[in-house]
Amino acid sequence: MSAKAEYKVMSGDEVVILAGEHRERTAKVVRFVNDGDRVELEVDGLEDDDKVIKHQRRSQEFPNGTRLFLNPTVHVSNVMKKDRWDKKRSDQAN
Repeated sequence: MSAKAEYKVMSGDEVVILAGEHRERTAKVVRFVNDGDRVELEVDGLEDDDKVIKHQRRSQEFPNGTRLFLNPTVHVSNVMKKDRWDKKRSDQAN
């Protein structure tokens, strides 16, 4: 396996967020968004109040409208596989 393939983030991988509001938290990749530029993350211990809120206008499905609580999306360059993160941390400690 090449080095690039070893560190490529895939759906279902455990990752560490490198930048943004949820920096240095672990998360699970749910899916890729917008042709692979962003990833939707399921962050450990994230409350509904901390999720992204999208207001849905009235429709037949939601007659009064609603608020949707969505998982955050992060650019793929701002996440790193957890095993690589742990290896990097242990190398710096030595």
